[in-house]
Amino acid sequence: MKYFYNLCLTVLFCFLLPMTPSAAAEEKSPPRQLLIGYGEGVLQLDEQNHIVWHYHPADIETVYDAWQLPNGNVLFCHRYGVREVTLDQKTVWDYKIPREPGKQEINSCQPLPDGKVLILDCGNQKLLEVDRDQSVTHSIDLPDGGKNVHNRYMQARKTPQGTYLISYRDNKLILELNADGKEVWRYKLNDNDRAFTAIRLPNGRTLIPCITSYRIIEVDPEGKITWELDKQDDLGFELLYPVGVQVRNNGNLVVINSDYHHRKGMDNDVQAFEITRDKRVLWTLKKTDLETDGKIPVVERGTKMPSHHLLSIQMLGEPAGLK
Repeated sequence: MKYFYNLCLTVLFCFLLPMTPSAAAEEKSPPRQLLIGYGEGVLQLDEQNHIVWHYHPADIETVYDAWQLPNGNVLFCHRYGVREVTLDQKTVWDYKIPREPGKQEINSCQPLPDGKVLILDCGNQKLLEVDRDQSVTHSIDLPDGGKNVHNRYMQARKTPQGTYLISYRDNKLILELNADGKEVWRYKLNDNDRAFTAIRLPNGRTLIPCITSYRIIEVDPEGKITWELDKQDDLGFELLYPVGVQVRNNGNLVVINSDYHHRKGMDNDVQAFEITRDKRVLWTLKKTDLETDGKIPVVERGTKMPSHHLLSIQMLGEPAGLK
């Protein structure tokens, strides 16, 4: 009887023991899922880089920004609007601007915590907060970005502090404006830099991917570069246009390595990757992965080269605020 009693206690104790760290980590680590916006649509990939969802209607041109919302829907902007679709590809919200090439363009969108959407209206040089009735609840006139609508800006982000970061393409500048549109911070880039976006980090620094100088920099409020990834770093592949970037909870960067407008003869195999702060590449997404599941390259008019045109990236399951 005593032996049976001790055996029962042993079994109960085993059940009450906490999981080992490795077992807990395995249970808490969901498979990798990526949401990617590209020239003609939006796609989702699983951990094996297989395309498991694809949205590319004929009326969409250049998806600059894409987000999966908490309800599972996908919000994205394209050249002439911002749209929200369900995973069965039904449109539930559709903000449109006139389809006027060279005069109108939207380069970024951002879902806000209150359900509104931040929209960068490049044609009218305004930042707009728009509610789900498509009413503009807040508007900021932006400092002039130049004559070329397409080259004025790249992306805009509202920070947790309520300010707005805007990347000026032709002006080679990052501006931070308050809710009244007054400048509170600026960072002047090098002459060969064109910033795709600016991400405000929890430590107060700003992460800036630069597409034409092929580098990503982190700068502090005084403008000092505190971290940099560039073409001199040995990644095992060539760093091209680092456009879409998301910072993970652990500090790693998930980066689009876009072949947009790439140089003639360049074979850009790696289209996206994850890298640690000590510059170890953890995984890559290759063009062969995309093409295996039906993502075909597009031959650019200017370069005459086949390009995949990836622009925006989000790792699902991670907070999307740092992208």
